[in-house]
Amino acid sequence: MDASLEKKIIETITPLYKKGRDGDWEHILRTVDLCRYLLKHENGDPNIVLPAAYLHDLGWSVVDYADFNAATPLEKTKTISFMQHMEQGAILAGKILNDLSYDETKTREIQRIIKIHDLPETVFKKPNINATLVVEADRLDRYGKTGITRFKTMFGKGKITGPYWEEARQLRKEGLKMWFITPTAGHLAQKLATEMGLFD
Repeated sequence: MDASLEKKIIETITPLYKKGRDGDWEHILRTVDLCRYLLKHENGDPNIVLPAAYLHDLGWSVVDYADFNAATPLEKTKTISFMQHMEQGAILAGKILNDLSYDETKTREIQRIIKIHDLPETVFKKPNINATLVVEADRLDRYGKTGITRFKTMFGKGKITGPYWEEARQLRKEGLKMWFITPTAGHLAQKLATEMGLFD
């Protein structure tokens, strides 16, 4: 992705992410870095993957996510705000990219990715390496040492012990089978999961 465009995207979205959930901006930066790593080994289009990575969680800045915070890990995907953040994020991403005169065809693909980025089972049914890499990078940020912090932030402060936290751990264990289909992401997920003590 062109460096000047990347700078403009960052300048536009930083204040929006600061209005969203705690830790989302840091998550975005890590997701972009993970996308760059995957792109070195998998055949994706950086002009689609990287903008989508930057923009994928923008919807949280405009929806009420109290229901998401209140839900247990396995219930979060059933909340209203979970679906809304993808739909609203796709709309916001389209507006931002159109304002930057980004390629219309690429913009539409980026919007399609954002609209389903938290539905890996939907993404993986379609042979789209760009969508796959965005989903895998997003999920990889739940693993490793930073992944522990990310999970605690995502699932609410004060809810990180007992059954709640064990449910989150179990979700990540199951995710190793469900969330990664490229060899690069699969190997990295296993490595990070081991490092964080997921199997202890």
